[in-house]
Amino acid sequence: MRNGYLISILILLVLTSCQKNSPGKEENGRFVMGQILTSEKLPKIKIALDDSFVYQGKIDFKIRDIAIGERYIFIDSENHIVKRMFIAQFEGFLPSSEEFYRYSFVNATEMGNHKFRQNTYAFSNSVSMAANPVGEAALTFNFLKDKGFKVEDELMMSRFVTVAGKDKKHELILFYVENVSESGHRLENFYEDDSETQIWQDISKYLTERSLQIFEIIE
Repeated sequence: MRNGYLISILILLVLTSCQKNSPGKEENGRFVMGQILTSEKLPKIKIALDDSFVYQGKIDFKIRDIAIGERYIFIDSENHIVKRMFIAQFEGFLPSSEEFYRYSFVNATEMGNHKFRQNTYAFSNSVSMAANPVGEAALTFNFLKDKGFKVEDELMMSRFVTVAGKDKKHELILFYVENVSESGHRLENFYEDDSETQIWQDISKYLTERSLQIFEIIE
């Protein structure tokens, strides 16, 4: 009788442990199932992705001693060469920081129950990594490199940001990333004297349109 009781307790402990550590399920209430990324808080949101993107995993990061965050990384690739990326970055100021996010959402884009600011920009991955070797760009590149992926240096991005919580201490940033080479141009063609060229203005317009086609806020 006593042995049966002990066996039952052991089974219960194992099941509880499995539930806590189930694949994809995070203690913070965020997880990926198929093509859907769910966050149960800060913000509460569900994001559905195009079938061409495959979830690769999550990385954690810290911004000095004021904020922490995590990136959920999805890749569209061919023969381990990255063609496109989608990154969901959840970030928040630490309780010890008095900072908060100061974005204006006047004329913002509404998606689901959320308002997003959107912008585009292009950059060199190597330059970004050299400027901040422990930053999010470097961590993402090294994460993908360790998985055997190859990432081009010149990238262009459509970025969406929203703020969560009454105290405005949490944000979500969605990044849609393509290779500059797909545009038929080089990064040097996009900016001149710190100003956007007409080439980049035209390309970024269609980049924004494509980014809106690969994901949907469903909650």
